[in-house]
Amino acid sequence: MSTEKLKDYTADLLTLETHLFNAVKKQRTSEKVSDNDAMQLMNELDQTLRNQIEALESHLDKLGGGRKSDLKELLGSFSGLAAGLIDTVRKDPASKMLRDDYTALSMLASGYTMLHTHSLAADDSDLADLALKHLGEITPIITEVSRVLPLVVARESNDLDSEKSEEIGRKALENTQKMWNSEQIKKDPTVA
Repeated sequence: MSTEKLKDYTADLLTLETHLFNAVKKQRTSEKVSDNDAMQLMNELDQTLRNQIEALESHLDKLGGGRKSDLKELLGSFSGLAAGLIDTVRKDPASKMLRDDYTALSMLASGYTMLHTHSLAADDSDLADLALKHLGEITPIITEVSRVLPLVVARESNDLDSEKSEEIGRKALENTQKMWNSEQIKKDPTVA
C-alpha cells in the first residue's frame, strides 16, 4: 500500500471525525439537551474526538500532509452526513442527537478498523497502533450511547411522570442490553 493511499484513508477519517466533532460541539450547547446523562456522554465524546483529531492531524503531517488541500473535496463526500448531524441539533431532542452520534461513531469504528488494516498492509506500525488506539476509545462510547439512549428516550416522553419514565427507561435498558450478549449474537469473536 502506498503512502498516498494511507494519506487518503487518514484524511477521509479525519474529515469524518471533524464533522462529528463539530456536530457534538453544537449539540452540547443546544437548549434541547437538558438530560444529565446525555450531556455527560456528549462531553466525553467531545474530548475524545478533540484528542483523536489532533493525533490524526499530526500523523497526517508525518505522511506528507494534504488535509488542507484535500479538505474541500472530502467535505463534499461527507456533506450529507455532516448536514444531517448538524441539522438535528436545531430541531431534534437529545435522543435523536444520540442516535445520530451512534451512527457516526459506528462509521468511525469501521473506518478505524479499515485504517488499522491498511496500515498493517503498508507496514506503518505507528499508524496501525494509532488506529487501534482510537478504535479502543470509540467502542466504549458506542456502548455507552446504547446504554444511555433508552433512559433519555423515556425521560423525553411527555406523557410519563419522572418516576414512571425512570422505570420504563431502566426496563428498556435491561431489555436492549440483553441483545448484545454472546448468546444473542450467536458467535464469540474468534480469530481463524
